[in-house]
Amino acid sequence: MMMLRIGLVSYLKKIMIATSVLMNVMLGGKLNQTFSARNWEWKRNGKPNISWLIDKILGKDHCSRCWSYWKTRRQWRYEHPQEKR
Repeated sequence: MMMLRIGLVSYLKKIMIATSVLMNVMLGGKLNQTFSARNWEWKRNGKPNISWLIDKILGKDHCSRCWSYWKTRRQWRYEHPQEKR
């Protein structure tokens, strides 16, 4: 029963991330970037954003962590294009 619960939580988390990426791209954002990461990028660039609201709902520094993960992963993919994952 516990394994089923862990699997369900993991599945739901992946669905939420995919939905966030889809919503971001549909609104004109960059590929593979979550809506949270996009809001942090807007904040960094001095543009209007709702990162404060997202952080309040999903936890402190959620948007900055998402942006860091997206930036690092994106950079790694361009530096190592031939490596298998």
